[in-house]
Amino acid sequence: MNRIDDEIDATLRSLDPAHPRIDASGPRARADLHTILATAPAVPDSGAALQHSAVTGRPRGAARTTRRVAVIGGLAATVAAGIVALPPLIGGDEAFATWTPVPEAVSAQQRPEAGAECRKEMEDGAGAQYADDLGSADVAIAESRGVWTTVVLAGADGFSALCITDGSAGLFAAGMIGSIGAPHGLDGVSPGARELFPTDLGVGSMNDRDISLAAGQAGPDVVGVVYRSQAHGDVAATVSHGRFAVWLPGDEFEGASSGGVEVDVTYRDGSTAVDVLKLDDV
Repeated sequence: MNRIDDEIDATLRSLDPAHPRIDASGPRARADLHTILATAPAVPDSGAALQHSAVTGRPRGAARTTRRVAVIGGLAATVAAGIVALPPLIGGDEAFATWTPVPEAVSAQQRPEAGAECRKEMEDGAGAQYADDLGSADVAIAESRGVWTTVVLAGADGFSALCITDGSAGLFAAGMIGSIGAPHGLDGVSPGARELFPTDLGVGSMNDRDISLAAGQAGPDVVGVVYRSQAHGDVAATVSHGRFAVWLPGDEFEGASSGGVEVDVTYRDGSTAVDVLKLDDV
């Protein structure tokens, strides 16, 4: 049994306390896992759900989101599209110490490689069901914050895949976390010129450290998004090719999926406004 099977086994045991000796290789366990990964739950009519892959870890407040969440491994998340981990990140405090509130664009030379590696990690893991979407998706965002690299792949009908990796041991060598999916019920619907459609929003935990994440679609007049963090000051998102993404250490986005988080938005004409990101916006 390999490490992934061990994680599946541990998860299945925790999900079925009435049967502590369940065999993860048995037909029932495999059927349960298939149901977790392949069956979307019913969602309220007032909110659109995302079809997506697996979340690693124990969800924090997952019941408050209209997004589908499956749990495997050791990462907690309350994001719209679900978090994927393949394998766990290993950089720890040293990697987090390099994080910066203002991102830098990945160089033009490295951008194709970053996109290809994100695509491969998804195709080889929990995003395998989205192989066709991944194959046609373009690199919308490729940013770095210290040793961390974030990639967002964007495709048709709102499809996106997001990868965050600690690159201290090489790009994606230490694994990654991310999300993948497309808005359900919003086919062909794009944000207005000055709108933000969040698809990922919440708090995740890795290596006993929390991170707050927000990402999604941005209207064509949106050129800047800034979150005013109590702990880190102004944290700038990358806004590129109709997408935005921002993350920071800590749990400041705890409860944001339903309660919302304020961001300052700058528009193409230089004007600004305050917007509130909430998952029920999409």
